[in-house]
Formats: sequence, structure tokens, C-alpha cells
Amino acid sequence: MSLQLPRTLRPLIINDIPKALAKKWGKAECDTRCTLATAYRLVDCYGWGDLIYGHLTCKVPETNHFLINPYGMHFKEVSAASLIKVDTDGNIIDPGTTKFPFQMTGYVIHSAIHSARPDLKAVFHIHTREGMAVSCSPAPLYPVSQTGALTIPHTYHDYQGVVVDDEEKDALRKSFNPPSKNLILKNHGLVSGGDNIEETLANLYFLHSYCQTYVDAGFINDPKTAKQLATRGRCIMYTIAGIIRTITSGLFEWHALR
Repeated sequence: MSLQLPRTLRPLIINDIPKALAKKWGKAECDTRCTLATAYRLVDCYGWGDLIYGHLTCKVPETNHFLINPYGMHFKEVSAASLIKVDTDGNIIDPGTTKFPFQMTGYVIHSAIHSARPDLKAVFHIHTREGMAVSCSPAPLYPVSQTGALTIPHTYHDYQGVVVDDEEKDALRKSFNPPSKNLILKNHGLVSGGDNIEETLANLYFLHSYCQTYVDAGFINDPKTAKQLATRGRCIMYTIAGIIRTITSGLFEWHALR
């Protein structure tokens, strides 16, 4: 007798793109959709989700459009076909296969970064306990370990309330300047970007992992010691971290995860 799983426990297919939409979107966009949907599932597996909040976006190749999650779906439910395609002005180019809208906060943050940083093809934003704890600290996040050095340079954006106003886009653009690929939204959460989805997930992994270490080691309550340790070991850590990131660029990590 075959086992019938409850509906909520049945695995949800990532690549659910029907033939008609595959033809409409083309191979490049379909591949991007499948990879981004996979990233949503991985973020959920890591426990980085926040109900239906947080966003992972990626530019559609050869366009000024980007893909964003439907507002109303859990990360574990997001599939390739369900992703919504929007432009940086907030127009829906393609609603995907659901009737859900996109969240305005996610649009404002991600459209601001995508329009200002063409080097970042993907942008991931999450609200984790450790990330929010670090974001609430008045002191900077000092790199006191090798993993911490992998997050450098990271930048900060001051909290201005719930991000729903286009006027905050300019401030976000100024906060996230190259070569930084990690942004800490004060009193809010973490943002990482990358040349592709694979690198972006790796950048976010290292940033979140370091926030965990920072909180566990008590540095969030002892920034003076953290600053001393960061200064002492800066040169060797930066060198090691730079070599690691140059070699991997997230591709090795992604291959192991998918």
C-alpha cells in the first residue's frame, strides 16, 4: 500500500513551468526562475524564513526586470512559475502562475539596489534573529574571525521606518556602494548581493553565520574587545578571506547544496 502524505507534507515541485510558459519566457529566464526558486527552498531549510516576509530577487538576463516572490507564499512554497516579474518602476511585467501581489517593501528595497548596482544580479534580504540582533547594535560589526573577514566590506543603512516610500530609494542607493556586497539594515535585517544567485547565497550564508558567532561570543555586548581583536588580526584574516572568496565565488558551495 502506497503512503499518502497529508497535503501540507507533500513535496512541492520547484520546476513547475508548463510548456507554454517555457516557450514564452525562454531558456535563460526559465533557468533563472528555477535557480532562484531553489534558493528560496534552501533559505527555508536553513531556517532563515520569516513567515511570508523577506525577499530573494534576481535580474532576468538581458532585461531591466527582476523576479520577486509572491506576497502570501511561504518560502517553502515558492516555485519557478510562481515568481512575479516586475520592472524597477513597480510595474508587473508577468504575474507568474498565482494571483498574489508582490510586497511594496520588498519592491522598494530591491528595485533601489538593482537600479543602482548593475553589478549585483541577485539581492537577498532576510530577517533572522541573529541578524536583527546585530542590526540593533549601536556599534559596528567587527571582523574578529575568518568568517567575519569574508563579510568585508559591509555597509549600513539607518532605519527610517517601514520601507514603503520611493523617497527612501536614494538613501538606500547611497548606503550600498561598491565594492560592498553585504548591507546591514539597522534595526531591520540583512541584505546580500552577488554576481549571480549562487554567490549571493554564499555571501548571505557567511554574513548570517558570522552574526551568529558574534552574538554567541558575546561581542554584541562587548564591542571594545571585538574592535581590539579585529585590529590585531586584520591583515592575515583579510588575506585568507580574499583568497577564499576569489577561488569559490559561491559556485562550489552551491554545487554542494543543490
